Amino acid sequence: MKNIMKYMLVAITALSFSVAKAGDLAVTGSVKASYTIAGSDSTVAGINTGKALGLSNEFTLSASGELDNGWSWNYAQDIDGATAQDDGKLTVTTGMGTIGIFISEGGLDTDNTASQSVISRPSDTSYDEGMVDSWDISGQNTLQYHTPADMLPFGVTFKVAHAPSMVAAMNSYEAGGSINTGAFTAATTSTGGSGIGQDSDMGRSATHYQVKANPIEGLNIGADYMDYQGVDNSASQMPESGSYYATYAMGPAVIGYSKSYLATALNQGIGDVTESIEGTKYSISFNVNDDLSVSYENEESNPDNTTSATANYTMESNGIQAAYTMGGMTIGVAMNEHENANYVTNKDVNDTVVSIAMAF
Repeated sequence: MKNIMKYMLVAITALSFSVAKAGDLAVTGSVKASYTIAGSDSTVAGINTGKALGLSNEFTLSASGELDNGWSWNYAQDIDGATAQDDGKLTVTTGMGTIGIFISEGGLDTDNTASQSVISRPSDTSYDEGMVDSWDISGQNTLQYHTPADMLPFGVTFKVAHAPSMVAAMNSYEAGGSINTGAFTAATTSTGGSGIGQDSDMGRSATHYQVKANPIEGLNIGADYMDYQGVDNSASQMPESGSYYATYAMGPAVIGYSKSYLATALNQGIGDVTESIEGTKYSISFNVNDDLSVSYENEESNPDNTTSATANYTMESNGIQAAYTMGGMTIGVAMNEHENANYVTNKDVNDTVVSIAMAF
């Protein structure tokens, strides 16, 4: 790990002494409009949110070029609908791989990589059902190294990201560090209502690893693992998470499967709180023709508490979706069902989303 960090720092230093040639500037992005209906006939925590119209957009400013030593560089900055700079990265590609600085960007989790939903995962549409996924380092400021795509056999690629300080992401050249004790709030380690709730800054630093491969034609596999360092108040269990996935293409159909695991930070005498969460997802998509695609996806999230005093309820989301593409426009329909939403027994919710997306 130390050698990787040294290589990344040396490469970044070399960039400072290289002469950059003028690069290309590009603007890309998308805008998406939606019409949503959500409701529930459940006797427990029933909802009826009615109908809603929405519009969201995000675009990316990017620039790229070459250095006089044969290396290439790329810079990208995302601008969201509130015209806020929320993600940014600067990468340098060498013969031995890519190194970069990522600000609130560059996630390496793979638990959703296998999703074949043609619009979005059932748990990522309009209704906030509170499903907990594995953790990801994308919300932090990281140094990363990625191996070249053709360096290893069977299409194997490896990525590692290290957050030297678990502080809020900042888009500023003058960003400074801050004191972080590595403590977390034990009282919020539960799944009731709003998710796992542990402080995202619960460690002094974190490292995330990812590996992917294409061993045979049509088959893609991969896995990730995230580890926190310098966590106070976690004598019983350190926080960590990881996942693995596989997809297989058979003509016009693609199937996907993933499994994820998350362990919370625990201390002795912490009480009855969520100890771990296991997730399972499978999906299939089918291209009817060049323009029309349909899909089905099932997602399950199963929490487990430190004692048997609290009953745990598996949350499940299902979605049937269709997408029709005409050039840069995609018209979509998603019909989703959520059982035991927010991990509350018998809280069942349905939502339907009709969307139009324009890419540019």
